[in-house]
Amino acid sequence: MRRADELLVTSLKLDERRRYRRRIILFSIGGLAMFAAACAILLAVTAGSDKAAKFAAEGWTLWQTQKFDEALDKFTEAVKLDPKNVNAYNGLGWSQFNTGKYDEAEKSFQKTLGLAPKYPAALNGLGQLYLAQRKYDRAEKFLLQAAPQSSAAWYGLAKVYLLQGKFDEAAKWAKKVVASGEADETAKQMLAAANAKKLSDELRSQIEPPEATAESNKLQQAWQLINQGRRDEAKSILDALLAKSPNDPSTLNGVGWYHLIGGDVDKAKPLFEKAIAADPNAAGAINGLARVLKAQGDDAGAIKLWDGMLKKFPGPNAATAGLADAYFEKGDYKKALPLLEQLLKATPDDEELKSKLEQARKGAG
Repeated sequence: MRRADELLVTSLKLDERRRYRRRIILFSIGGLAMFAAACAILLAVTAGSDKAAKFAAEGWTLWQTQKFDEALDKFTEAVKLDPKNVNAYNGLGWSQFNTGKYDEAEKSFQKTLGLAPKYPAALNGLGQLYLAQRKYDRAEKFLLQAAPQSSAAWYGLAKVYLLQGKFDEAAKWAKKVVASGEADETAKQMLAAANAKKLSDELRSQIEPPEATAESNKLQQAWQLINQGRRDEAKSILDALLAKSPNDPSTLNGVGWYHLIGGDVDKAKPLFEKAIAADPNAAGAINGLARVLKAQGDDAGAIKLWDGMLKKFPGPNAATAGLADAYFEKGDYKKALPLLEQLLKATPDDEELKSKLEQARKGAG
């Protein structure tokens, strides 16, 4: 999970539905807690479903690193082997959600709740799914059910109520997010907006789920083709999108990663820079530019970008991984150590991380 090449395609996902999804997957408040809870469930799986549990564990590891298509395959195999595996069905739902398969995700979350009616991660999943589709009343229903056990739902509820103009309710949930000590800048802005009883156009643009468009669907298709190794087909789509929308941050990010994955860092760099100039919060492009700088030998520049990204979007995420690897390779084990600990907490079965963490602990003295 830690190697740089395994993190390249994942950043394509970061800017998809960029104003919304950057706050609801693992980069979301409470997302790590949800993932940790899912991992805990694995410990209780009976011996009779070991193979399904193994697939599910592999699926969560892939999901954690944003490899949603690959995670989806693992969870699909898991539920075939064990149709009553709640954790696997929940993982299947989240993987389908994160790959834009909303109808299928809805069925998987409902199947999860059919097996375990109060399963917090699936309740949150349905809430976030409906929120992504601007179905605010339905989102509210499931997020409220998830909220007692899933802090990820608090963030969703604050957004739902703000977007509906229900400022007192929005303040209640935004306050819980901020009080948790894990709030990002947007959460703080949401609380301020709720207290002021006014949602600015700028903040709305950050938290309102974008409407699906033909362009966003095409971009998603290109990413899937890249994941499948069908680069020529992806390039045709990306070239057409870039010609039509040469200043769109998501398109620039996608084309940038296309070139970076192909090893052409010189072509990738100006695309990432242009995407960041258009949207300073374009996490995928920030990570992409950091990867470019590292490939060009500018470790200090890469570290600076990842550090800034991590401050905007608390990890563990691609920035956490990038920084951990950068410090580890430099032999700066004291700085690498806490980052590796965060990553291993999220993916406790990762043997490579365990080995690196052990080496870092010895090196840090």
